[in-house]
Amino acid sequence: MIQGGSAPLRALLIPLAVLAVLAGCGTLGRAADPTPSPPVTTGPPPGASQAPGPPLATATAPATGEVDRTNPAAVAADCFTRWQSFDARTDSGPSAGVGRARDCLTEDFAASLGAGSTSAADGGADGQAWEDLRAHGARSQVSVLATTPLGGVDTTATGRVVLQLNVRRESTTGNEAPVATLSTPALTLLRQADGTWRVAGADLASVAGDAPGR
Repeated sequence: MIQGGSAPLRALLIPLAVLAVLAGCGTLGRAADPTPSPPVTTGPPPGASQAPGPPLATATAPATGEVDRTNPAAVAADCFTRWQSFDARTDSGPSAGVGRARDCLTEDFAASLGAGSTSAADGGADGQAWEDLRAHGARSQVSVLATTPLGGVDTTATGRVVLQLNVRRESTTGNEAPVATLSTPALTLLRQADGTWRVAGADLASVAGDAPGR
């Protein structure tokens, strides 16, 4: 789960990681300190060595369209894409992604991510980091290639399920060519009283071991 720290800092976790990767590749002309991965609170079954779904290097994201809110896998893919994709050139601030995904997050989880705070003028290091991303024209598009119950155990009947996602992120700075990264985060979803599902927690670490194509 994402725990501790300020809400804007949590919302900036992925954009800052993207900036560090691109800076390390020399696209920003300066080195960046490594950003530690969030603590892993969930993981694959013992001995797991491959991410779910097709190989990440060759898989194609499912076609977009109207989302079935009663399908937790569909909700997870749509919600994660809206939350984690960003364009610093046009987004209002580090929490803009949370605002886009607000309708698919539980009240508690949205509050923990700083829902409602979408301005870049949050102050301190968070606001400055966002301004750095904006100055370099940073943007990042997430594609969810596949979802599967974590550990292969489908618990949707209980009203709570943890889904592991195959995710490809294409990040761009200025006019540079996109840089693709691969990850396998996990989302916890809860069924609501009306039968729809919402994301109630996230582990953004890559938890699937040596996923193909990584």
